[in-house]
Amino acid sequence: MPYTRVSYQQWEEKELKNPSLVRDGFFIASDGPRLVGYSNVWHMAKEPRTLYQAKTGVRREYRGRGVAMVLKLRVIDYARQNRYDVIKTWNDSANTPILAANTKLGFKREVGWITMEKTLT
Repeated sequence: MPYTRVSYQQWEEKELKNPSLVRDGFFIASDGPRLVGYSNVWHMAKEPRTLYQAKTGVRREYRGRGVAMVLKLRVIDYARQNRYDVIKTWNDSANTPILAANTKLGFKREVGWITMEKTLT
């Protein structure tokens, strides 16, 4: 299936206007004036002691430099300072660098869903 680019408006609706967004849990990495990465967390009322690390994104040219790791560590620090007990996250199974970072930080795999597709010709 080809990649479909998300518009800024779609991203803003899903990320910045999301009612679950923890506004002071939104972290940005910069290289001088250039924004190079971000990570944000969500909070669900049904799990009051749990944060969801919703997104961690790094500009392609800054990947492999530890930016995502620093952002994830900042989220862990934020969770500890605010007395959360659990952080949950997820990632694409093909994204081995972020999977390795999550594993290194102590995230444990849980049972997941397998998405299947059948092409009808």
